[in-house]
Amino acid sequence: MSFGRNSLPTIVTLVMVVAFGLFGGLLLTRVGYLAVPAAVGLPDAVPGLRVTTVGETTWDTLLTDIVAALVLVAVVASTKRGFWATWGSFVLGMLLADLLRAAHTAFVAGEGLTGYLGYLAGGLAAGLLWGILLGWLPGLAALPRRRAVRQAGGRDEEQLPAGINSMG
Repeated sequence: MSFGRNSLPTIVTLVMVVAFGLFGGLLLTRVGYLAVPAAVGLPDAVPGLRVTTVGETTWDTLLTDIVAALVLVAVVASTKRGFWATWGSFVLGMLLADLLRAAHTAFVAGEGLTGYLGYLAGGLAAGLLWGILLGWLPGLAALPRRRAVRQAGGRDEEQLPAGINSMG
């Protein structure tokens, strides 16, 4: 029971990256405005965790998306605090993931320094935007953990009795 409460933001983030891996292309084709960032070379939405390439993308693009998705999940998993800290860690994870994806796109495009910096700036903007738009989902998942901390007398999570933070 406490494992689920402590790792719920991580589970929500993992479900998000798997969902975007499975249905991200469908979402981008149904809601056309979401495809605009990808049309100009920016990372689109949340990095998808999938096992095959999409369309004519290459295997290195697939591996970059997988690593970016795992970076996002790992950053959210490292947070042990409440709503705002989890939301902030999701934004940070999206920034790191989209920087990685933008660097890969700039490398594949073979741009010079100006183009490379432009891709990185676009990756930062896209990561910040998607992190702010979707970070509330893992943030809401952190609320049961924060409530358990308050009920234990406001002590730090590392000092709580077993059962509230049994992950270590």
